[in-house]
Amino acid sequence: MSVTNLVQEINQTFSNGNNDQKFRVFSKVLSVDPSENEYTISIYNSVSGLSQVSSNIKTAYDDDWLALNAVVSSFVRICVEMDPWSVLKSFDLYATYLNDLSVAFNNNAYGWLLSGVIKSTIRLVLPWALKLDRQMFYKEEGGKYRLGYMAGVLLKIFNNIRINDSSTYKKSIILYLGNKLCYTYWKLDNPLLCQNIFSNMNNTSLKLEEFPHGEKLKYRYFLAKYYFVKYELVECFKHLEWCLVNTSSKKNQKLIIELLLPIGLILGKKPNFKTLSVVQDEEVLTLLELYESMFYSVASGDYESFRNIINHKEQYFKDKNLLLLLNRMDVLVFRNLVKNVWRIMNRPTSLSLEIVPIHGKDTLFKENLLVTLIDSNLIKGKLTTGKVLVLSKNDPFPNVFNIYTKRFGAQQQQGKDWM
Repeated sequence: MSVTNLVQEINQTFSNGNNDQKFRVFSKVLSVDPSENEYTISIYNSVSGLSQVSSNIKTAYDDDWLALNAVVSSFVRICVEMDPWSVLKSFDLYATYLNDLSVAFNNNAYGWLLSGVIKSTIRLVLPWALKLDRQMFYKEEGGKYRLGYMAGVLLKIFNNIRINDSSTYKKSIILYLGNKLCYTYWKLDNPLLCQNIFSNMNNTSLKLEEFPHGEKLKYRYFLAKYYFVKYELVECFKHLEWCLVNTSSKKNQKLIIELLLPIGLILGKKPNFKTLSVVQDEEVLTLLELYESMFYSVASGDYESFRNIINHKEQYFKDKNLLLLLNRMDVLVFRNLVKNVWRIMNRPTSLSLEIVPIHGKDTLFKENLLVTLIDSNLIKGKLTTGKVLVLSKNDPFPNVFNIYTKRFGAQQQQGKDWM
């Protein structure tokens, strides 16, 4: 199988009226994965391969799709010049090939034929970019140049589909590209760039249900992490909850649970620890034990116990970027302490600050605390000049999650019809 055979097989598709067959041929013969494409090995072993790279390759698509020639030439160059023993030496060949694919993909008449090739090439090359940037981190002073290049090419392909999304084949890979872009932005330590992906997806004529389940799961997980970075915890919780319900993978469940549990506690939700414990994973069970003890210390208003848990696991919470958020749960612990005192005293309509047992805190702290709780609608009532908390007769301690949802969740509903 030579370069001539490759070009002939591509040319045979020109007069083929079956789009699915044409798509499959392009996806196969231009794949750079040796396990999928015999041409990669046969051209590599061909004696005449090197001379054919420099020859002027022409296809039957020349009149309307000249960029295809550059794609085929780039593919042949990979087959001939790649070093099978060194990803570092070969990476530029693959990066150039992906860029040539992105240029040819812009063709409105035939670009869709490369959708499958682009997807398989990204699947192969993106992990290499990440690996090489890690290996060359110190030599290149942490530049992450390959990932940055990949992000630029992926965004170019993504925008082409977004602007000209008439082809079903092109539209079929837009969510895949969006997920890969989000993944790349996270690896580049710039997750806020994901906003461009999410806003553009919201503005398409597509529906999330049209895509493979695995892609939907990744998209909503990245969306949850994005909201987490922006401290929009109600939206983060909703997407994480959806992800947990819609996956059976233990690896996925662990990733989701280690973020879902603390977010849920911060929002005042009680996790169903018994149901979650069916995930037979040692790390998950350890997490459940940690957050179950934290939940009961928060629910009981036991501030000392809550702080002991935070201090004991401080490094873990730092590593997961949770420490700052969990430290802000103090106000929720004190709120539950006031609520439990109110229950013990048989639900009176007023409480004196003197009987709220906050160890080591003076009356001024208690006043500031109650003002904060009242202003946040976590307690319904008012504080009198006589340092007495007068409580509402109607639901003085409203559901915390409902309060947060009303305050922070409503504005996020617009533009989400596609999901």
